[in-house]
Amino acid sequence: MENYVLSIKKEYGLNLLFGKAKYEYRRRKSKIKTGDRIILYATAPDSEIIGEFIVGRIITGTAREVWEKTKEKVCYPIEEVMPYLESGGYPIAFEVIFPKRYIKPIHLLEIKTFFNPPMSYCKASEELRRVISLQMS
Repeated sequence: MENYVLSIKKEYGLNLLFGKAKYEYRRRKSKIKTGDRIILYATAPDSEIIGEFIVGRIITGTAREVWEKTKEKVCYPIEEVMPYLESGGYPIAFEVIFPKRYIKPIHLLEIKTFFNPPMSYCKASEELRRVISLQMS
């Protein structure tokens, strides 16, 4: 199991953490696999780590195929999802299992000495994982 940090708009991240959306869409291929832990970084203006989930099934195919296989388990309209999925070269959806919202988000100012937010995603450093585990205990 690998640990990754995924940049996301806070509203979408909260939809995942509260179970409103059971899939996270991405438009480009990644190294993320089933069983990996995803740490959610809410982008500016929030700039904070808000929670995590484990990757379940991974859905790939055309934008239309990915949508058809996931549409019943997301809170987004097709008009919002399809242009996004079609704008990349490899539409993908990660099933969200075991979502966990952090009670106290970790603001970028607390971790900026060793953490640079990714444009899309990156491996989570040992130091970031340590800070999160201390936060959770």
